[in-house]
Amino acid sequence: MFAVAVFVLVLAVVPFVGFRAYARRIETMETPIDDRLHRLNRVQQAAGFGLPALAILGVYAFGLMDRATAHIDTAGPELFGIDVLEFAVTVLVSFGVVAVPLVAMALGTYPTVRSLRETTASAWRSVSRVVAVLTISIGTAGLGIGGFIALVSTVSVSRLVLVAALGVLVFVGFGLSPYLLVFTRTHDSLEGQRRERVERLCEAAGYSPRRIYLLDGESTKTATALVAGTLPGLRYVFLTDYLLDECDDAELRAILAHEFGHVAGRHLWQRGMLTVAVFGVWALVAQQVGFGWLAATFGFVGYFIPLIGVYVLYRVFLLGGLARWQEFRADAYAASTAGREAMVDALETLADANDVRLEAGLLYSLATHHPPIAARIAALRDVADGERSRSASSD
Repeated sequence: MFAVAVFVLVLAVVPFVGFRAYARRIETMETPIDDRLHRLNRVQQAAGFGLPALAILGVYAFGLMDRATAHIDTAGPELFGIDVLEFAVTVLVSFGVVAVPLVAMALGTYPTVRSLRETTASAWRSVSRVVAVLTISIGTAGLGIGGFIALVSTVSVSRLVLVAALGVLVFVGFGLSPYLLVFTRTHDSLEGQRRERVERLCEAAGYSPRRIYLLDGESTKTATALVAGTLPGLRYVFLTDYLLDECDDAELRAILAHEFGHVAGRHLWQRGMLTVAVFGVWALVAQQVGFGWLAATFGFVGYFIPLIGVYVLYRVFLLGGLARWQEFRADAYAASTAGREAMVDALETLADANDVRLEAGLLYSLATHHPPIAARIAALRDVADGERSRSASSD
């Protein structure tokens, strides 16, 4: 038990101390703020993959999961062949252990972010956002895995049916994720002149949301908008007060049109299809080829490392590549709806408001699922130049 306590303490202290020291070094640099923030974000992106993997490996290396489930009554309630208590404890322990280093990282870096950007939000606000994202991610993954296990354990079906069932679970998770993500954050109905302004701009962009909500962005200096529109009849617009203050009407209309472009292009469903394809193929290949010898030779590590490799391939290169393409498509949709120059101005305003670096490497853009602002602006300019060239040649 002492070793487990030391392990959890190390998970909390080492990331905090390491990232605090690195963030302080970033803070003392003489480079522009957006460059320093980019350096910090780049390291956090890498740690966001590595720290959870190390935490899970530690859980099994120290037998923490076995210790946590050892005292559960085996005669407890079952649902579709799954021991409810044991499954719940497994999910909670996984959530808790993964959250420890990520929260420590957030606490270590946020004082520097607050100093550089002159924000007023407390450290708890930063931590609560990390916990909210983790809760949704692990919650949806837990429901998906639990549903898949329940189907396998209670019904004798073919592999294709299992993959189809996985597809349904994934699509449900992707469909609900925008609603869950936003409703975990504090939001208020937009009222008065600001509501009239946003409604007018939504109508001009050809979109009629059911409701418009305001998110707090002033305390964190976050200028962003989100449309939850995967379910017909349940389409909502969420935007921060900081965005409303920073953008003029033309820019705000372009930003809203960009978000509507994601809905019109069914981009969330495309991501769901990719997810089903990747993990469906992985499940079929793993079952066909058989990787039991890895688990037999290396234990949990032999099973976990290949799975992490597949996840990184999926999350960064496949899903990241698709997301980059979707961002360019949404920009093109906004340019055709609200005007190309308005979209360019909106991107420049977002970069300034959020202190985002215009240039970024390909790997970083894949990991964050967003192309750099400069590349997005260049793509819009290239289309405009191409249209002018075609127009001139036709004349």
